[in-house]
Amino acid sequence: MKGLFYCVIYLSPGDYHRIHSPADWNVFGRRHFSGRLFPMNERATRTIRNLYVENERVVLEGKWQEGFMAMAAVGATNIGSIELFIEPTLRTNRPWKKLLHPEPPEEQVYEPRGTGVLLKKGDELAAFNMGSTVVLVFQAPILQPSADKSSSAEFSFCIKKGDRVHMGEALGRWHDP
Repeated sequence: MKGLFYCVIYLSPGDYHRIHSPADWNVFGRRHFSGRLFPMNERATRTIRNLYVENERVVLEGKWQEGFMAMAAVGATNIGSIELFIEPTLRTNRPWKKLLHPEPPEEQVYEPRGTGVLLKKGDELAAFNMGSTVVLVFQAPILQPSADKSSSAEFSFCIKKGDRVHMGEALGRWHDP
């Protein structure tokens, strides 16, 4: 059985501003939502309604060995510029787009259709010009009995709220030690 998990990683102005692939996965497509650039700090996340929906963001969707995976790079005040290394021509934070009424996201399907772009764990994927936020949503096992039924593999996070995450550090595991 699979569950749906998420992890929100806030990058403060003093943090490392590159995003690396959390696992081997195939990115099938990208959606770019133009939007506002509210701050993404803890106070803003508590006080600004629908903050993750209001702010400009680039969302990648695909599949990894355990199922669905999506990663959103969310812009913030002074950091609307999101650089996507698998699509260097993508331009975010275009002032004229913010003057227009809300519109559907710009979409890009990566070829070949059904395979997309293969990313390896640790590959550099994107960058912010300063701090911001990454939201990771993915499927992972919630109960998977082993062959001898004496143990099971279930996903659990290795990090908890407030932890600093470093490049290369595991966010979670789904195999028994």
